[in-house]
Amino acid sequence: MPVDPALVSSSASELIDRHGAAAVARAQGLVERATRAGYVPALDLALLVLSEVERRLQAAGSDTIR
Repeated sequence: MPVDPALVSSSASELIDRHGAAAVARAQGLVERATRAGYVPALDLALLVLSEVERRLQAAGSDTIR
């Protein structure tokens, strides 16, 4: 099932709004949890959100992305 780009965008926005540069670590935690759960649709979404968070923070000039 395809992931809705609007969901990825809104999820990334929410993480960044709530956690700033720490949103990367939060998104990585979502990826880890989805991986452990073995639920592929959740993992797909989590990876896309992580990529979007990293992209946005890099574009904003955040130097805390690891």
